[in-house]
Amino acid sequence: MPLPSNRRHVWLALGSAVLLGLCLGGYYVLAWPVKFGLNYRVYDAAARAAIAGTDFYAVTPPNSRFHYLYPPVTVLAFVPLARLGDWPVGYAVLTLHTVVASGWLTLLLARYVESLGYRVPRSDRLLLGAYVLVSVHAVPSLAYGQINHLLVAAFGAGLVWLERDREWLAGVALALPAFVKVFPAAVGLWLLYRRAWRTIAAAVATASALTAAGLAAFGPGTYRTYVFDVLLARRDTQAFVGGLDPGVSYVTLRRPLSVLFPAVDPTWYAVGAAVLLAPVLAALYWRACTVTDRLVALYATLVAMLLFFPSLLLYYVFLTVPLVVLLYDLPQGWGRRLFVGGTLLATLSLSFNAVPRLLSLLPLTPETATQVAAALRPVFALGTPVLYGCLLSLIGCLVYRVERDPVPDARETAAPETSD
Repeated sequence: MPLPSNRRHVWLALGSAVLLGLCLGGYYVLAWPVKFGLNYRVYDAAARAAIAGTDFYAVTPPNSRFHYLYPPVTVLAFVPLARLGDWPVGYAVLTLHTVVASGWLTLLLARYVESLGYRVPRSDRLLLGAYVLVSVHAVPSLAYGQINHLLVAAFGAGLVWLERDREWLAGVALALPAFVKVFPAAVGLWLLYRRAWRTIAAAVATASALTAAGLAAFGPGTYRTYVFDVLLARRDTQAFVGGLDPGVSYVTLRRPLSVLFPAVDPTWYAVGAAVLLAPVLAALYWRACTVTDRLVALYATLVAMLLFFPSLLLYYVFLTVPLVVLLYDLPQGWGRRLFVGGTLLATLSLSFNAVPRLLSLLPLTPETATQVAAALRPVFALGTPVLYGCLLSLIGCLVYRVERDPVPDARETAAPETSD
């Protein structure tokens, strides 16, 4: 029996991302094993420096130029792992936690989709679990020993709990990724729109408590180093001077703006991105009176979060909850087609640096491969496929709002609370 159209789109979009993720994982194993534990080695070096009482923002692991970038108190989470032995042991333990957190988010997400009236059989749950853990967007974090899976699990849980009116829990969960990575704090715009005051209070209280704990553990000097030498440096405005290099793996509207207006001060690229995104959010926030409307507006908020900041390609995983739910929930029409098309395009999670390597795998002569790469360079200079996919999916969201019946659907505007 053929699948219903919404499930076909789920399998097409998520299955493509999983297939490419498995291919990327195989590539890491066969051709790029040095990438394994790349980020975890930084965490491990910082934890060992903290144990020794030295500056953990100044150290780098052997044969690496990367420094620790998170708030001071977070290094305490890696101290127990560092005490277990050499870094591969801690990396294995973190990977185990990653698998568990991904499974938990999968269960939470599947039950939320079912609460909206859709069937999520075991095969779909396995697909969702594979997408959360090893999609093309998630595999780099898994290989590097990044903490993105854990943060996405907390972020996704917070979004689901907010929909179920569990506002205090939602605030605590949403505060964790915002505190660690900073840019997820942009979800506060959605919280303000929802007037989720308890969630906002819980998030602020959680972030304040973590900050106070860091000050108590390491003192104001370490926090000063974090703010001025680490946090502010992550704005990376100089990378946009004269146009962002096509090999830099950023997903941001600042990229095309820097290419189109190379003589402008980089500070204005942020202003331009905000000016372009604000009308889209305003249109999708306006009269968002149904469950689907709210999911669309939430998705647009998170896409705007990625496109405003100089976000890395692998941060696309923060879209997981509304993206997956909308693949089930968006009604048939051009809005849905564009949304699915944008999601498919975004599975090409690569910068221009990967193009020559990919072309080398094809049966092309060196001259032809060089010509193809030269033709693709301006396309990647203006934007990565993930950026183009995000923009196409946003257009799909806008088209959905034009197409939809103005009469609210029969479902409650808040999903029923369950025991999850």
